[in-house]
Amino acid sequence: MRIAILGGTRFIGRAVVERLTAEGHTLLVVHRGDHEPSGLPPVEHAHVDRHDGAALAAALKPFDPEALVDISGMNAAAADAALGAVGPAVKLVAISSCDVYRAYDGVHSNRTTDALPLTEESPLRERRFIDGSQYENLEMEERYLPRGATVLRLGAVYGEHDYQTRFEFVLRRVRAGRKRIPVGSGQFLFSRVYVGDVAAAVSLVLAGDFPGAFNLAEPSTAPYRLFAEQILAAADAADVELVRVRDDLLPEDLALTGTVDQHLLVDSSKARTVLGWTPADPAGTLLTSVRWHLANPPADASDDFSADDAVLD
Repeated sequence: MRIAILGGTRFIGRAVVERLTAEGHTLLVVHRGDHEPSGLPPVEHAHVDRHDGAALAAALKPFDPEALVDISGMNAAAADAALGAVGPAVKLVAISSCDVYRAYDGVHSNRTTDALPLTEESPLRERRFIDGSQYENLEMEERYLPRGATVLRLGAVYGEHDYQTRFEFVLRRVRAGRKRIPVGSGQFLFSRVYVGDVAAAVSLVLAGDFPGAFNLAEPSTAPYRLFAEQILAAADAADVELVRVRDDLLPEDLALTGTVDQHLLVDSSKARTVLGWTPADPAGTLLTSVRWHLANPPADASDDFSADDAVLD
């Protein structure tokens, strides 16, 4: 297929581009040109501000896409520009997040709001723009779903090239040779999904007709303390001790190891049943991801552990 990718150079987009290129599709990657790292597959690029509907339409017209995968559609304006640039016959796939559920608001407002696991029928948030004035997946979904799009609601995505650095709460301490890490109750459940499994789901959606929303998350979720232990084991740092401390004394970047009033446990059985999506073995993908992040530390990783020392003392 001829597939236009909106935002295909970082993390999720990169994994999707690598997957679809390997499958033989012809891709046009549309982005502003701010992030074009080495090692990307040799595909055509168009440097366009995706919020500029006229410029986006002009970039897509000669390519004549059969499908559009929107990875960077973070709000109504972005979605409107994308949908206005393609005709009704174009297959649509939009990347969203499980932050659309009311339970996500519960996490941010210290309330227990919903029963678990979260399914595609669970209540959506009423309060909007929790994560900033430019980021609202609910707006994006409200544009795409009426057009017959497939919307993929992701759990916490991890893997190679993760710029959100979801393992850093442990790995920055491992790199520094810390032997004791303060943790809280460690019971928070936050469903995760490997970035390569997201790309696999996009591939499955493009091969069929699956309008509607689908949760993507691994079928089992380790509580946060066990998650930290798994990261340590994958980093060959099983000798590091996780020290239980009071939740109110935790360093900021370890807050999710403390008590959280609302879990984000997501049910992805619809994706497994309807799409035929089968996530890879989490033990293997975690090991691969941890080793990649150890070899590629973030440039801005902090070496200040004074908050750790204060609570451990």
